[in-house]
Amino acid sequence: MKSAPINILLFSMLLSGLSSCLKKDAMNIDPDTGTKNVVEFANTGDNVANATSVFPRFFIDLGTITANQVVPLQVNVSYSGNQTAPQDITVSLGIDSIALKAYDTTFKAEYEVPPASVFKLPSSLVIAKGSRQTSLQIPITISNDFDFNKSYALPLKIVSASYGTISSNFGTAFYSFGGRNKYDGIYVMKGYVSHPTAAYVGPFKAPKVTFTTVGASSIAMEAQPFFNNGALSFFGVYPVFTVNADNSVTVTNMPDGGKAPSVTDPAYKNRYDPATKTFYISYSYNATTPRVIYDTCTFLQAR
Repeated sequence: MKSAPINILLFSMLLSGLSSCLKKDAMNIDPDTGTKNVVEFANTGDNVANATSVFPRFFIDLGTITANQVVPLQVNVSYSGNQTAPQDITVSLGIDSIALKAYDTTFKAEYEVPPASVFKLPSSLVIAKGSRQTSLQIPITISNDFDFNKSYALPLKIVSASYGTISSNFGTAFYSFGGRNKYDGIYVMKGYVSHPTAAYVGPFKAPKVTFTTVGASSIAMEAQPFFNNGALSFFGVYPVFTVNADNSVTVTNMPDGGKAPSVTDPAYKNRYDPATKTFYISYSYNATTPRVIYDTCTFLQAR
C-alpha cells in the first residue's frame, strides 16, 4: 500500500517530462539557437546546395525569356515560433556577396551577383501580425547586361528584424536562377554528311539533339551527329547557331569546343524558319579533308 504514492509520483514525473519535450518541439527550430522566435528564409523550391553548405541555395527556372522581359523571382520569409507573429515584423534585406564568394571557393562554383540593371531588391518587407510567412517578388529584368553564359545568384541576407531572432543558418540564402531563349530545346535532325575518304558518306535522320542557350539569340548544339555503318556517332565539333534579325543564321563555335566549323557552301543560306521552328544549316570543318554537313533541325520539345 505504501508503494502506491511512489508509483503515482513517478507516473506524474514521466508525464511532466513528456510535456516538457513536446514544448521544445516547435514547428521550426533553429538548430544553433534552440526554440526561439526565429525570422528566416523559407524554402523556395528544393534546397540544392551542397550537403555541407552553411547556407541553403535555391534554383529558380525563369523559363523562356526574351530581351527586356521582366520576370518575378519569389522569395519566402517566415516567422518560426510556437505561435504566429505577435505583431507586424519588419524585415530588412541586403546582399551578402562575401558569403556567395565563400560558397564559390568552397564548392568550386562560379556564381556571381547579377548586374544592377538585372534585379531590384526592395530594402524591406513585413511579416503581418497573425501570420507565419510572407512572400517577396523580386523583378528580374532581361536587360542588355544579362549574360546567358553566366551563373547568377542573389545572395540575400536578413540584415535586421523588428521582432524575433535572425536564424544563423537560414538568415542568408542563395537564389540562383537562369533562363532560356526561344530557340532552346530538343530538336529532331535530318540531313547529310559527306567525307572525302571515310565510309560514312550519306544521309542521316531522326536523331534527337539538344540545343542549349548561350546567348540572347544563340544556341549551342551538343555535338554534330552522323551515322557510321548504321550506328549513331558524333563529330567532335560543337557549333553555335546565332539567329540574326532577318532570321539568317551565323555559325560559330563554342570556346574550347573542339574543331571549329566554317561555312563552305556560299550558295546555301543558313536560316531559321520561325513558323515551323526549323533551322536549315550547312557548315564544314577540317580544311585538309573537309567534312561537309547539311542539317535540318526541327523543334520537338522544351528541355
